[in-house]
Amino acid sequence: MTRTLNNPNRYLLPLFAFLLMAFNHAALAQQSLVVVKTYGQHIGGNIIYQQQVTNNGSRDVVSIAIGEDTDYQGSSLPQTKAEGELDALPVGSSMFKMIVNPASVSGPSGWTAGVTQINDNGRFFHWDSPGYPQPAIQPGQTMRFSITVPKYDEAYLTGHFSAGYADGKNPWAYNGVMEKLDTTPPSLTVSLSPNKLWPPNDKLVPVTVTITVKDDYDPMPEIKLESITASETLAAGDIQNAQFGTDDRQFSLAAKRAGTSLAGRTYTVTYSATDASGNKATTSATVTVPHDRSK
Repeated sequence: MTRTLNNPNRYLLPLFAFLLMAFNHAALAQQSLVVVKTYGQHIGGNIIYQQQVTNNGSRDVVSIAIGEDTDYQGSSLPQTKAEGELDALPVGSSMFKMIVNPASVSGPSGWTAGVTQINDNGRFFHWDSPGYPQPAIQPGQTMRFSITVPKYDEAYLTGHFSAGYADGKNPWAYNGVMEKLDTTPPSLTVSLSPNKLWPPNDKLVPVTVTITVKDDYDPMPEIKLESITASETLAAGDIQNAQFGTDDRQFSLAAKRAGTSLAGRTYTVTYSATDASGNKATTSATVTVPHDRSK
């Protein structure tokens, strides 16, 4: 007599469930327990660094240190390094007293901000929850923080962080590296008026620059006049009132060219746009002094 299985899938389904559970455990083990994603914005002459903190673990997070490179994980575990990475302090804060100006920071209700100096090993910024368990960053939750500083500081974007727990279990903290969200340079276009100088009478002609710039995260990327070059050797005074390294959009160029050159003279004007996350774009536009009016 031949016997058949009524339901051959009854052996496959438990195996599939086991393999799926094992896969999920492996994926969870590789996932960062805490993720801090960052980007910067130019606003009001300062830079605001935004931090999005996501708790992927199973324990409540009650503190976040920004710009702290440490391997500290609890009193029973050895610590081999503790360094502060930050250069710029929040706007209006005291470097000597390490007091943070409340107007320069923004976080969840009740969280407090501070700066810690690690002897001669630099300083870091920290956020602390006023109590436990609330308001903590709970498992699966994302909270947003911001810090306003007077100048660019890469450590606020790609430096280290330390997330602290308060349940008394080891490890006491989770340490990682922040992830910069904004990695794309701004789009930048430049046009010059006039873009042709005639007649070539050696006189200076005012040139006005129109710039269009857009960025995914930064509403006001920093604009700089990088350089003005020419296809011919320049004499002293051929370029005037150009403030290089600044957002200068008006200068004067000499309507001059060598009479022996059929190509005439070409001025190349280069600008850059840099967003608050450090991404830089450059582009150029030209002004010509043609050999003759037909050019």
